[in-house]
Amino acid sequence: MYCPINWWVVDHESLILLMLGKRFDAIVVGGGHNGLTAAAYLARGGLSTLVLERREIVGGCCVTEEIAPGCRASTTSYIASMLRPVVISDLKLAERISQALSQRRRHIRSRR
Repeated sequence: MYCPINWWVVDHESLILLMLGKRFDAIVVGGGHNGLTAAAYLARGGLSTLVLERREIVGGCCVTEEIAPGCRASTTSYIASMLRPVVISDLKLAERISQALSQRRRHIRSRR
């Protein structure tokens, strides 16, 4: 996942270490698609932004998860299609997704 240099997604242990010496301009509670969108806009505006997410995975309802042993599914990723076109364009999501998929394909090929 692409993260601007001033956009942090952390676990609880890292949060404690970061908060000891790091100050943030904005803190977003929740690493779902709405929180990540807000954080991206804040970071793009030059604010040092911290995203807090209680789960070990970010993306909220737009993630692929193991719903049974060995069975992975996109739980409700259709919601990603509800993103406003201006958000997709502003954050260059189409390009980022294309890059991520290319990297994943290269990784899978290298394991063969």
